[in-house]
Amino acid sequence: MEVVILVLAVLVVVAAFLASRFMNHGNPFPFSKKSSLFTQVERSYLNMLEQAVKGKYKIMNRVKMADILDLKSNIDAKSRIAASVKLNAKYLDFVLCDPEDMSIVAVVDLVNNNSKNGHKAVPDWFVSGAFEAAGIPYVRMKIKTGYTIADIQQGLAAKIGQSNLKPEPLLKGTVKKSPTRPIRPLETAVQATTLPAIVPERSIRSQSTALIH
Repeated sequence: MEVVILVLAVLVVVAAFLASRFMNHGNPFPFSKKSSLFTQVERSYLNMLEQAVKGKYKIMNRVKMADILDLKSNIDAKSRIAASVKLNAKYLDFVLCDPEDMSIVAVVDLVNNNSKNGHKAVPDWFVSGAFEAAGIPYVRMKIKTGYTIADIQQGLAAKIGQSNLKPEPLLKGTVKKSPTRPIRPLETAVQATTLPAIVPERSIRSQSTALIH
């Protein structure tokens, strides 16, 4: 009797194991929803990046490199295959686009230098070289605490060269405007107060006649 119970228990365990294996391998949709589209660092940086560009650019995130770069037609088949594989394997954190025609203005990647295994900690020669060849500004922003909007604007302006992305002023206040009417030169005023008054010639003659009499 005990043997029969033991055999049944073993059969139940084996059946459960096989069922689980069948369910895992047979399910065509073994997915679950992620908690958020962005990490906390990405969400914080995106918020500051939007304030830094002030609506001048559309910001796209996690764009495949193959979506913004085309292969030239005059390359051999082997080089084309190798480049295509790399392009499809690379993803970019943020892409700045012109809001009117969605043309590509610049690419921004976040860098985590806390460890060698951090997010894009080591510069990728293929990515930087590809954007340099295509003439697309490539900005690598180091992840750090205490980032300000002015820091991001300076980093973008250094690569994009846009004068309208000026850093926000550190001190805000009212500035007195310069006078709208011209000011009389100081020298003229001094002369007017120090030089003696000119006496009319008729008055001088009358005074001389009075003294003679």
